[in-house]
Amino acid sequence: MSDIEKFISERKTRSPQAWAKFDDNYRKFAIGMLLAEHREKSGLTLSQFAKRVKMQKTALSRLENHGEDVRLSTITRYVEATGRSLQLNIVPNGQRRSPGRKLSASVELVSA
Repeated sequence: MSDIEKFISERKTRSPQAWAKFDDNYRKFAIGMLLAEHREKSGLTLSQFAKRVKMQKTALSRLENHGEDVRLSTITRYVEATGRSLQLNIVPNGQRRSPGRKLSASVELVSA
């Protein structure tokens, strides 16, 4: 376990309520980061990529820095524009969807 993983684990134990939504928020952030990494590994700047996928540079930047509610069609555009594979994993979290709860599964992107 890395130092950051130890830190997070200790903090979650000390203050579970404060860290309750950490995993969901981190996952959203991680998806944006993975998309940015995927683009960068393909040797494309944000400007070059924006032209290739016909999206505004500001929209792509927002997506890569916040990664909330990324559409499957957007992920597909990343794959098509870079010519590199990405793996999408959707895993049920064992809870049924309840009112007010947005997700009942975790979503991860894995660079292939």
